[in-house]
Amino acid sequence: MSHEKNKISLPPAVVEQLELKTDTKLQLSLSGQKMIIEPLQQKTETQTVSLRWFLIPSIISSLIFIAYFHLNDYSQIMMTGSKSIASMVILLGLLSGMCSFIVFFIQAKKKKITNLKAIYWRNLPTILLSFTVILGVLLVGFFWLVGIVFEGASFDLLTATLIFFLFTSLVNYLMIYFALAISPALITTLLISMIVGGVLLAMATNSQLQWWQKNFSFLGTNEAKDSWQFNLTLMISALLMIALVDYLFVLLHHLYPKNLRLTLLRIFLTLTALDLGAVGFFPNNGHSRMHELHNQAANLLVYMIILLIVAIKWLLPKVTKEFLSISYLIGAILFVANLLFSAVGYLSLTAFELIAFFLAFSWILLLLQHLQKLAANTGTVYPVTLE
Repeated sequence: MSHEKNKISLPPAVVEQLELKTDTKLQLSLSGQKMIIEPLQQKTETQTVSLRWFLIPSIISSLIFIAYFHLNDYSQIMMTGSKSIASMVILLGLLSGMCSFIVFFIQAKKKKITNLKAIYWRNLPTILLSFTVILGVLLVGFFWLVGIVFEGASFDLLTATLIFFLFTSLVNYLMIYFALAISPALITTLLISMIVGGVLLAMATNSQLQWWQKNFSFLGTNEAKDSWQFNLTLMISALLMIALVDYLFVLLHHLYPKNLRLTLLRIFLTLTALDLGAVGFFPNNGHSRMHELHNQAANLLVYMIILLIVAIKWLLPKVTKEFLSISYLIGAILFVANLLFSAVGYLSLTAFELIAFFLAFSWILLLLQHLQKLAANTGTVYPVTLE
């Protein structure tokens, strides 16, 4: 067996992009007939820390849980309700989860974990708020279902504490996992889950009110049932989109420095996200001032999407013909739908709003995925010499 050593020369562009130094340790792996060289990651250490330390805030929260119900002389604790296991999990669990998220995010930044390099400290409040609200909404929905299945269920203090501890541990683990695994793909997945799940939930909640006979915006008005779900969905989706845009363009500006077109695209996308949040922030309540602001924000959102579609050929580097064709097709459908609604009167307001919303959202997702590919620098081939 030969022990001859071979050397691989890395191009300067790769060394600069990955910030490699002379003593930087790399790892080589094989995938089929492909050879992958990447910086050595301490994945095992990170996972061990996560599993070891997520119990500490859960134990502290459990002690507070015991103290509160013991001092208030509760012999039986309800599963759901105003003062129950569910309410304490949502309150103490999310508070401890936020603390865990901040601590592990700071540690990960100090250790310079690769996927967090492009996230600035200014992104922390937005990402933390988004993850906390999403997890909070999931907990509210879960305990609402538990309240139906286990209606009237109550437990003694010891059993209730054990149940509380298990749920709080899960919350802390998820928040720590999010803090260590933040990536464009994860934020995009949360964005899709948030907006699709939130809108469908709002539709289902208001099905008996026959919201489709009025308009799509009815889901966020004071006449709708649990209108906060729809409005919160739009606002949190806006926060996630802002965080994702900021994350992606930090990476893109390293690949395309001083690119005015990318800067304009970043501004347009950020304004689009802010406008989306404004649609949820100003509910369409009757003929009030909120109603006017809602309509202005909704109309501006449609115009901004159409403007982006028209200008994307000049704003986006390395845009493909396939992406342009899909963009122009979506733009044409939006234009035709607008004519059928406003000029012809064929489409109802609800049908037009649904078509415009889902087409615009689909195009935004396609654009963000295209930006992810650019940021990942996929498809770039460097010549390598084996010595």
